[in-house]
Amino acid sequence: MLRRLMMGLVLAGAMVSPLAAAGPETLPPFACVGPFAPDTDEAALIRQFGRANVVFRTVPAAEGEMVKATVLFPQDRSRRVEIIWLDEKKRRRPGDVLVYDPGPWRTPEGIGIGATLAEVERANGKPFTLSGFGWDYGGSVLDFEGGRLAPNKLANGNGCRLLLRFSPPGAYEGDVDGDREFRSDDAAMRAAKPVVYQMVLSYGGE
Repeated sequence: MLRRLMMGLVLAGAMVSPLAAAGPETLPPFACVGPFAPDTDEAALIRQFGRANVVFRTVPAAEGEMVKATVLFPQDRSRRVEIIWLDEKKRRRPGDVLVYDPGPWRTPEGIGIGATLAEVERANGKPFTLSGFGWDYGGSVLDFEGGRLAPNKLANGNGCRLLLRFSPPGAYEGDVDGDREFRSDDAAMRAAKPVVYQMVLSYGGE
């Protein structure tokens, strides 16, 4: 229950549909190309976004761990991005690229933090499978079921995939918790009204 209340506070600003709320911000797409391509490094990010907007620091990770990451726009949560490197010493080859907060970052399909199940289904072209809520990897999309967001269609052969994680914005009814699989068009899942709270470009095969 505490986790649900905390997530509700985090998501309170994300309830406006991101597909209809894109602002004037000129950022590249949140995609497995460009600044987040498989061969990128911290130097390339500095060239694109400016040295003042790129720092290397320790950040929280799953299950209470702390990891080193390059952080874009560390003073602006709406534009903040964390990049965890496969080659941490040389700060190159991204493993995971993460966005947590409502803001201007969008996938090429228009998905951003706060997107609903229905919006992601439309972008994917069909329903998908996600895990139940209430644990560290709760609400994670497990399989886009061959839709437009499926890794082989998204990543252009570069080994990257888009991970989305959902959470209800408040209390909900129905048994949709736990390490179990649910379809996005499941009636109980839809009734919980979850929205995207995290977007990840993953090269690590999580």
